[in-house]
Amino acid sequence: MKGMKVLTWAVAFLMAGISTYAQSLEEIVDKNIAAMGGANKFKTVQTQYVEGKMEVQGMEVPLKRWVKQDEGMRLEFNVQGTTNIQVVTSTAGWSLMPVMMQTTPQDMDAATFKLMKTQLDLKGDFYDYKARGKQLSLLGKEDVNGAPAYKLKIVSADGTEGLAFVDAANFYLVKAVNKVEIQGQSVELVTLMSDYRKTPEGFAYPAVTEQQPSGVKINIEKVVTNQPVESSLFEKPAK
Repeated sequence: MKGMKVLTWAVAFLMAGISTYAQSLEEIVDKNIAAMGGANKFKTVQTQYVEGKMEVQGMEVPLKRWVKQDEGMRLEFNVQGTTNIQVVTSTAGWSLMPVMMQTTPQDMDAATFKLMKTQLDLKGDFYDYKARGKQLSLLGKEDVNGAPAYKLKIVSADGTEGLAFVDAANFYLVKAVNKVEIQGQSVELVTLMSDYRKTPEGFAYPAVTEQQPSGVKINIEKVVTNQPVESSLFEKPAK
């Protein structure tokens, strides 16, 4: 009987340790927000400017991006001596891509617009997610690049579903999985994020982002938050 009592205590102690270690969904969300800069900083985010380089098909392409929260995003990249532009706003999107022989601005198709519209949100999927109409659920753990990560399901306000993987040690987002429609076909887009750094304002960001199956790799060299961004950047030029 004494042995059984010791075994019972041992099991109870072990289970208590497991319960203490386990992270709830809200704890994971809170720790991610804290790691990314903190809720107070997220409240103030209105604009972002990014510079970097995109590696694709053996080329290194300089890029710039301007975002104004919930209003517009403008991406510019220089390739083969041309400046190419993609713009998305809350209501529509357009592009001007001389590298693809475009000489006038072209309206963005519905599938591309839906995919790129998510870039208007600088606050991410976790900050104040309930008030913003999102649903999160914890699906357990999986390894990402050999390290344990929490696996979360995200359902946005429009019903779009995706998966997010949060590193169990530092609580940075290290992987995202989304199904997107490209040229009429459903494709699973996997995004890996690494080499997190901090801006002078204290926001964390992944300096390296890789996407599969496209094979695109983006190296971010500069991030500036809350500098003025003119709304005219998002206006479609007259043909």
